[in-house]
Amino acid sequence: MPTWADTLLDAAADAGVGRRLRQRVVGDATPSRERLRAYRLLCWSRLAMGTLLAGWFALRTPAAHAGVLLGTGYVVFAALQLALALRSSRGFAWQILGTVGVDLIGFGAMQFVAGDAAREFVLCYTLPVLAAGLYGTLRFALASSGGVALLLLTQAASAPRGRGDDALLGAAVVGAAYVAVGLLAQALAQRLARQEESARVSEDRAARQLAINRHVLLEHPDGVLVLDAALRVESANPAAGRLLGLRDWELGEGHALATYPGAAELAAALREPGSTPPHALRFAGPDGLRLQARVQPLRQLPGGPAFLVFVQDLRAIGEQLQQEKLAALGRLVAAVAHEIRNPLGAIGQANQLGAEPDLSEAQRARMRELIEQNVERLNRIVEDVLDLGRGSARTGIELQPLRVLLELQAEVDDGARIDLQADDPAATLNFDAQHLRRVLVNLLGNARRYASAKDGAIRVRLRGSPQVLELGVANDGPLVAPELRAQLFEPFFTTDSRGTGLGLYICQELCARYGASIEYRVRHGGPAGAYGEFVIRQPTRA
Repeated sequence: MPTWADTLLDAAADAGVGRRLRQRVVGDATPSRERLRAYRLLCWSRLAMGTLLAGWFALRTPAAHAGVLLGTGYVVFAALQLALALRSSRGFAWQILGTVGVDLIGFGAMQFVAGDAAREFVLCYTLPVLAAGLYGTLRFALASSGGVALLLLTQAASAPRGRGDDALLGAAVVGAAYVAVGLLAQALAQRLARQEESARVSEDRAARQLAINRHVLLEHPDGVLVLDAALRVESANPAAGRLLGLRDWELGEGHALATYPGAAELAAALREPGSTPPHALRFAGPDGLRLQARVQPLRQLPGGPAFLVFVQDLRAIGEQLQQEKLAALGRLVAAVAHEIRNPLGAIGQANQLGAEPDLSEAQRARMRELIEQNVERLNRIVEDVLDLGRGSARTGIELQPLRVLLELQAEVDDGARIDLQADDPAATLNFDAQHLRRVLVNLLGNARRYASAKDGAIRVRLRGSPQVLELGVANDGPLVAPELRAQLFEPFFTTDSRGTGLGLYICQELCARYGASIEYRVRHGGPAGAYGEFVIRQPTRA
């Protein structure tokens, strides 16, 4: 329940003068826990200092009644301010202003009453100067330390004759020292504030990242387990609990993995030496489930190493693969049906027209020619589709692509259109000879189709490095439109009505079988300024 002091401080803080005062005195209206704790410690120190000063005045002979009264009053004010600081941080600017003001007035008055008998009173001003420097703005710190210097100079000026010059010099030195202390305290406070803000931002980011990770972990379709070095479960997501038969209250309880019936076989496999290979561990789960686990050791972690385990249901993986195969087969069947529809339609139309009785012999020959062309196109489509189904990964042999290129150049180059250059004539590719020839025939066929009739219109470059070998086929024809480049290697994509749309797709599939890749690049330079190049890249073997 708010007290009258809290209400008064809130009203002062909400007023316009309160906001301006807060900006000029402390700047930040909400101190951190550490700064508030340090301020409360300062209030305890002020209370102890006031008690000592009041006792010193009371024990003097003769007793200084004015000093006792001032010391007692200061103790009362210090106790009230301590109680307010312990209760709430409301109106923090007013609390700081009251603390510094009471200290300057109280210590100044007590030093004036004590006179020459208590020159050590100047040390008491350390408390208000530190309070202003640590919790106030630069302006407030300078004003407070300057006020202390002014008080000291005023008291030194009232010293008896004969000691005035020495007193003024001492007051000036001490006043300058207090100004330096105030500036140093303010600089340290600003640095501490920046560090606190940086720590707060880092803490917020860490909390945000932790919340995101927790959400990702909860929504991850695979089971995720975090195990310590002793194979105790530190955390697990609901999917892991479902696959391993863990109840919700058992997730992340620190139980040994072997105590769960669905994970006993996995725990036994992990205990074996060298049990964290890159391949998956397969084991039997509860209710006859066949599971596999991928284990990733986490060695450089605070608190010791751990294991990150991803658990998957083999049945679900098989179903997903089957669905993907069916989807791919459906797309292929649809594409093949679409591609054979056009030549079949042309064959049917040519056959129907060829049956007309009033056709000349030349027209009938033309119809037969159309039928033969479309039959050939259908045959190419069938051959290309069959070639796609002949295996996946293959083991090739080390062969020199330059020899294959020279043979093809002699076969297809009807002039000097092909410009062939090799950085290293002895460079080798790991490929099957017939498959490499098939890839190069497709690439050179595309280049001849779009290149001009000039000499050197088709450029074939064999570039090598210690890490990778590149084979590029370029031509001076028009560039592929940017919006079409992503579809170049899709099956049945073509910009030529005479093509099947499978040439580049087959090139990509054949390259992938031997660990190579193929891509389309735009090069700059040459007579045309920019030209397109198909580049085959294969890492070299050490």
